[in-house]
Amino acid sequence: MEIINTLEPKSKALPYLELDSMMLSQVVEVAQRVSQNDINNTHIQNWVRRKYLPNPQKKKYNREQVANILLINDLRNILSLEEASRLLGFVNQTLADNSDDRINPSKLYKYYSEIFDRTQLDWQKSLEQLANEVNDSLAEEEMSEEDKEKVAVTLVILNLLARGNLYKQIAEHWLKILPQEPKDMNFGKGS
Repeated sequence: MEIINTLEPKSKALPYLELDSMMLSQVVEVAQRVSQNDINNTHIQNWVRRKYLPNPQKKKYNREQVANILLINDLRNILSLEEASRLLGFVNQTLADNSDDRINPSKLYKYYSEIFDRTQLDWQKSLEQLANEVNDSLAEEEMSEEDKEKVAVTLVILNLLARGNLYKQIAEHWLKILPQEPKDMNFGKGS
């Protein structure tokens, strides 16, 4: 619970996406504030070199680049950079060229952050429920409080990892079918 309570809402980055441009150090500061991933100047410069982002203009990143940086940074612990690029390229084709975008990356980040922030409240309730379920399961166990606490923590971690794995498997399934037309996808069914 402490972890969820210390996280900044993703929507805290939205005012920065209204700026015309930002220096690299400012982009890193914003990304560090709203992400659970460690990020630094080298990460972003590498993404530019690998064509996941357009080159900055006069060492400044525009709002579309900043939005893509925030999205890539959120995805990179779960997906490879190639998979993250493929996912973002599904809606905005060439990440190094904003002229072919189906949706402005700033809007994409806005929608993503709003949905994520609402979902975070559900996760908080779910974690509280998980802790209660673990305590209920162990209520009849005859062991020291110290042992019970260690077993409870282990059960919480095991369940969180299983949930994370389930979500990852569902996301991998969706990634496999990305090349299909969106109208052919069966959103929300069978997942």
